[in-house]
Amino acid sequence: MGVVQASLTELLGLLSDAVSPVQVYFEDDGGPSLPDAAVTVRAIALNRVGRSRRNGPLLDLELKVAVEARGPDCLTNLEQLLLVVERHSQYSVVSADEFEPGEYRASIRGGLGFLVRVPVSLPFEEPAGPPVLEPLIASTTVARRIHGRLVDVHNKGIPNAYIRAHSSATAVVSDATGHFEVLASADELQHFAVAVRGTEREMSASTSSLPVTIRWE
Repeated sequence: MGVVQASLTELLGLLSDAVSPVQVYFEDDGGPSLPDAAVTVRAIALNRVGRSRRNGPLLDLELKVAVEARGPDCLTNLEQLLLVVERHSQYSVVSADEFEPGEYRASIRGGLGFLVRVPVSLPFEEPAGPPVLEPLIASTTVARRIHGRLVDVHNKGIPNAYIRAHSSATAVVSDATGHFEVLASADELQHFAVAVRGTEREMSASTSSLPVTIRWE
């Protein structure tokens, strides 16, 4: 099983446990649909977020998944599904103001639902460099780009915030949905200077899983 498929299977297991004994049906684009299924899950997109390095190079991806409920128990099932996603911080629900034009209508086709972001880190092999004919002594600092999102206590993205990693001299500004991309060192634990509407705080976050979430409380 591939890494992306394994991440999706893990999410499906959590959703199934949340609404058991209701069956969660995964709708593959190449397979038949079940219009009467109480809960349907379908993969919408797989996007590249960036690269990172933890025990080797990783390609950081983001799988976007639609979760849809139908039938008389639609709202009850949705409540349990949202709660289980909220309890697992590696996932994030796409907020109403973050949808791309027409995305909700195209993703939620016959009931009510929401979209979930699933982070995926895919190991890969970097091409080997040319052979070294003489010993080379060098001192380098490995830098990387960290993709993340600044959110408030309600998990809403915070726009127009200034964010700078202590390991970098460059500050960036979060976009309308709170997302940002900042240059930082390869250290797993990163310390940030974050300024929101004139108030600045020192904040820390682990980058063992990307995109990283910084919570402004």
